[in-house]
Parts: sequence; structure tokens; C-alpha cells
Amino acid sequence: MKKLAIVAAAFLAIAAIGIYWAYNSLDVIVKVALEHFGPDVAGVSVTVGGVSISPRDGRGSLKGVEIGNPAGFSAPRAARLGEISVALDPATVRAPIVIVHDITIDSPVITYERGKGGTNLDAIQKNIAAYVGRSVPVSPAGDGSAPVADTRHKFVIEKLSIRGARVTMTTAGLKGQGVSFDIPDIELTDVGKGRGGVTASEAANLVAGTLISRISQKVLTNIDLLRKGGVEGAMDALKGLLK
Repeated sequence: MKKLAIVAAAFLAIAAIGIYWAYNSLDVIVKVALEHFGPDVAGVSVTVGGVSISPRDGRGSLKGVEIGNPAGFSAPRAARLGEISVALDPATVRAPIVIVHDITIDSPVITYERGKGGTNLDAIQKNIAAYVGRSVPVSPAGDGSAPVADTRHKFVIEKLSIRGARVTMTTAGLKGQGVSFDIPDIELTDVGKGRGGVTASEAANLVAGTLISRISQKVLTNIDLLRKGGVEGAMDALKGLLK
């Protein structure tokens, strides 16, 4: 009995240490999660330079986040996200629904590359949408009966902003160079509110769709401005992008 008590005490001590480490290592958890699960969701490489999030007030930032380009595209990356500031409710970190007060992506640099089958951003969004579809709980019998319980971690994002985004429109022949322009700031509010939250992949799909829409609007409404690009061959690239 004494040995059993010692083993139980040791187990509890190890569990307590694990819980303490997890609570105080949000930055490590976020970095590993993004780099490990990000490629599965987006179908491209995801690298994170550094993460710093306080477990006490839930505030922090991510730096050096880069999203790779899908296969078949020549630019070295699809996006470099600059600095991402976050503010979440630390009391909900391990709850079924995490409350995120604010996510702000500041000064991202985005490559909008046209390939034979569409753009690189379209390809990434298709990958995300496919992942979202695969992750939805289904009936274990596959007969339309009640699905298994949804245990996916979800989020309510009160405000999500993308500010100062710079887009370079290009084709494979220009190898990442092309015509650059700014797009209007994006602000999404109450993402997942009223529907029991959204998964990280669902939020990513919403952001990707909104971003593609804003870029497309800018391309179609600022043709004259884009024609002033000084990169040699940019007009040929532009004509190809607008076909």
C-alpha cells in the first residue's frame, strides 16, 4: 500500500509539472502547432520565426511567419506575414472554445502568382477548404445517422485585422517580381460567435477567401495604376493575370 501511495504521489507530481509547463509554454505550443499542422491544413510549408505569448494576460506576438508557395508556382513564398499581435482570454486556453479578443496581422507581404490552373492563393484556399471538409465529424456508420461528438478545439475571434498589406502580382516568368500594390485594410469581427466557434482551419479559410476577394477587387478597379509598374515585362504579366 505504501509503495502504491508513493507511485500515485510521483504520478501526481509529474502531472502537475506537465500542467505547469503547458500553462507557461503557450509560445512553444503555438509555434509547434503552426509548423506541424499548418502544412496539413494549407498544403504548403509554414515556418515561424518566434512566438511570445504571456500565459498571464494572453497577450503576445508571432514574428517571422512565412507561408510557402504550392507546387507548380515559382515564387519563393506565398506570404511573409510580418508581425502578428494576439490577445486572448488565458482562462479559456484549455476550454472547448477559446476566446480570442484580437488578432492583428501587420504589414504582410503577399505574392499573387498566376499559374496555368489559377493563382497560388486559390490553390492554398482549395487545400484549406478540402481540409475543413475532411475534418467535419460524420456518422461512424456512414449512413447519415447522428455524427460522432465534435471534439475539435474551436475559437471565437472578436476582431481579426490585416493592416498595411502589400501585394506583388506576378507570373512564373517574372520569378517573384511583378507589379506591386496595396490593398485596403481588412477587419473581421465576431468570427465564430453565435455558431459555437470555428476551428483554426475554418478561420483560415475565411481569411483566405476574404483576402483573395480584396486582391481581385483591387486588380479589377485599378488597372491604370497597375499599368504604371516599372518592372520590365510587367504589362505582359498583367495581361496574363487578367485573362
